[in-house]
Amino acid sequence: MRISEGRPPALAVTEPVDAVPASRERSAASFEALLPPAATRALQRDLQRLGEPEETAPALFSGSRPTEILEDILERILPSLALDTDTRGLAMTLIREEIDIRQSLDRQRVDLEEG
Repeated sequence: MRISEGRPPALAVTEPVDAVPASRERSAASFEALLPPAATRALQRDLQRLGEPEETAPALFSGSRPTEILEDILERILPSLALDTDTRGLAMTLIREEIDIRQSLDRQRVDLEEG
């Protein structure tokens, strides 16, 4: 194989770059024209819902279960991962901090319920 100096050959462009978005718009319009109006509205509603945050039950983040999961990650999963010392240390520190925060919040919640 011989490498030659100079400019590479020019590539043939079949469509101007500006034509690509117009082509996509035509394709989307053609697709939507095939759908019944009710289906189009349903799709638009579904797409809009995907962008909205879902309501989360606060109970999912309270109690002892999340802390148990974090402790399991700390004691069993992290040691089994192939991580360098700095990364492992940072991950363990972050998880310990999260456990401490959760325990502190749980204590505050109990104090409020009792008081």
